This record gives sequence, C-alpha cells and structure tokens, in this order.
Amino acid sequence: MSDLPTVSLVIVSRKRQTSLRRTLSALRFQSYENFEVIVVSDAKDGLFFADLPFSQNICHLQFDEPNISAARNIGIAAAHGQIVAFCDDDAVPDPCWLERLIAPFQDLRVGSAGGYVRGRNGIEFQWRALLCDDRGDDHQLEIDETVPFCVVKYDGVRFAKLQGTNCAFRKDALEQVGGFDEGYRFFLDETDLCLRLAKAGYHSAFVPFAQVHHGFAASEQRSDARVPKTLFDLGASKKRFLTNHADEVDHARSATEFVQNQHARLVQMMVDGRVEPRDVKRLLETLQDGFDAPLTGDKPLQNAVPERGFVPFGHFAPASYKVFGGSTLSRQKLLGKAMVEAKRNHPVVVMLFSITSLFHRRDYDVRGFWVQSGGIFGKSNRLDPIFRTTNLRDRIKSEFERLRVIFPGTELWIVKMFGNFVLEKTKSDDS
Repeated sequence: MSDLPTVSLVIVSRKRQTSLRRTLSALRFQSYENFEVIVVSDAKDGLFFADLPFSQNICHLQFDEPNISAARNIGIAAAHGQIVAFCDDDAVPDPCWLERLIAPFQDLRVGSAGGYVRGRNGIEFQWRALLCDDRGDDHQLEIDETVPFCVVKYDGVRFAKLQGTNCAFRKDALEQVGGFDEGYRFFLDETDLCLRLAKAGYHSAFVPFAQVHHGFAASEQRSDARVPKTLFDLGASKKRFLTNHADEVDHARSATEFVQNQHARLVQMMVDGRVEPRDVKRLLETLQDGFDAPLTGDKPLQNAVPERGFVPFGHFAPASYKVFGGSTLSRQKLLGKAMVEAKRNHPVVVMLFSITSLFHRRDYDVRGFWVQSGGIFGKSNRLDPIFRTTNLRDRIKSEFERLRVIFPGTELWIVKMFGNFVLEKTKSDDS
C-alpha cells in the first residue's frame, strides 16, 4: 500500500446528515486502500456517523457557513494526501471510483481529473465530458469512452470542466493556484479553479469509468425536486466569473444571455407545473440581486495542518465482487444474502426483477449493497428497445455483463424461484 499515492477524500456537507451517512457508509467498498476521509460539515461533532464502519478514522471539521468554496479550502488545508479528491454528500461512488479517478495522475502534466456522474436512477448520466470557455459557457466534448481516461490540454480558448461531486486534483497544484476562490459560495466554483489550473499549464483528464451516483438532495439553493429557492448565488457567481475571466464585450453579452437562459428555464418549470408564475418573477429578482451585489474578496487558501497526520480510512480490500439476481418473489432471500456479504465488506449488487416492463434503476442501500430493480422486459438504458423478449435468467446474465464495465463482478449467483442460489458465472469463465 505504501507505493500507492496518498489520497485525501474531502466531503463537504451542510444540513444533510442523513444523506452524508449514506455516502460515508459506501466508502468501505472502495477498491483503493491508501486514502483518508475528511468531512467538513455544519455538525458540531461527528457523533451522527459514529456507528458507521471505520468512522473512527474519519476526520471531521466543523464549518457552519453556506460557502462551499471556503469549506473545500478547509478540507484542502487539512489534507495530507498527494491527491485531493471531492465527492458530494448526496452522491455515492461506485466501488472502483477512487482507484480509476487517480489513474491519470501517473502523467505528471495532469493536475486534475474528473469522472462521470449518473443521476437519480443510477443509470442515466447527468454529466459526461464537458469543455468550458472564459464566459463560463459549456460545450459538449466527445471522447473515446472505452479507454481508461482521456487527457485534455488547454488550447487557450476552452478547458476541461470538472464536476465538484466527482473530481480530484494534485494538492501541490491546488496550493500553487490558491485553492478555491471563496468569492464563489455556490456555482462556477470548480469551473473557476479548472480555468486557473489550465492557465497555470496543467492538463486535465476525463475518466469515464470513475462514476458516482448523484441524488440532488434538497439544499438552501433548491428543493429535492430540483426547483430553485433562490438564484442569488448564481447571479453573483456568474458576475464574478465574467469579471475575472471575460473581456468587457463578452462580459455584457454573456450576462444578458445568462439571464435570458435562466428566465427560459423558469418558464419551462412553470409550464411543467413545478413553479407558479409569481415564483418566476421572484426568482429572477434574486438573480438580478446577485448580479448587483458587490464582489467579495478572495480569501487565500490556508495552509495550516491539523494535529493528526495521514490516517487511512482503514477498510479491508474486498476479496471479490458479487452479484445476486432473482425475481421480486425472492426479495427477502436476496437482500438477506447481500447483508451477509456487506458485513464482510464485499461489494454486492442485487438484481431484483419483476415480470413487468418497468424501467430499471440502480441505487445504494445504506445497509451496504447496491440494488438494480425493474422489469425483466424493461429498459436499463435509454437506447434499449421499449420491450424485449427474454426470461429472468437471461436478463440477469445480460445485465451482469453490462454492469461489469463499471462494477467488475467476479461472481454471479441466481436464486431459483423458491429454491437455492446457483453460481452462474465467475471471473475465470472469461479466460
């Protein structure tokens, strides 16, 4: 383990202790071993996660301000790892996430890396690879998603944009550019950092198979249905980004376009019945208030080191990855088997299918395993046919093969109806 790069995983949390516990409970299944966990949250202490496995090795730092950049800087200052990774408190990483995310750092020119983000159903993507420009506008990037990672070099116009819920940076690179700009309390915070790192000469990398599931939990900015409560920080952050990076002509044009786009987004929400007409007017006023607010100062990254040194999370590397599949009629038997394996710190996916055409979803159960549910005939990918002819056994086996790209199962067990588990496939079957 000593030959592996040291990694500090920083998780910022505010008013989300329940979802944070869920995130922390999944970390014991990471295939990478040489990492520490630093939680920066508004809780007075870490007692709310004290019953979780390996909680005694989690460094908890109290911070009670609605400023994600400042909270992340506190985590960076406390980090002892060569690489600092970030994940949100409403996200759950896949078991091989960290191992794959840090792979690009073998290239000394790479200063940052980011993975892909799946949405609430655990299957469809929220984020893939994006480029951004000095106006803060996004541009899709097509990369080869079959390779371990793709390195992107800044061309002076566009740079790699990483998502804060799934990214990692060299610590010395963070210190070189001063960490996060604390003038960004929310929105464009990691985008600004990515641009400053690009201008400093660092390359970035996209890692398609380093994935997290992002739930979009409620916050001070939005409801759990992703309806905004205020757009003040969006306006303030957009103004800051344009002031720092765009020329005068682009500044004015981009600000106008940004307001128009936000207005169109709110109108669509109103059409969908998610907000009322009066909410559109009120939210646009908060957006303008953000633009009108004076720019705040940028507090430099603090380099104070806490008393404790690097404390590995301490989990045991899993000996195997297992998938247990069956019908909903075998639900109790499948979940019981999964809980036994979870206590052994083995990553497990339960495939629990009904005789329907329901769309699939995959989620993490806080008891220590992932569950993919849906109908035998249902879609598990948006490109799938709306209906297929198959049977339970064949559908489980096909989903097992699909899943192995991101969740490298070594064993597939299928429980027969009201019967016993049968080993259908092992890793050695591929040789």
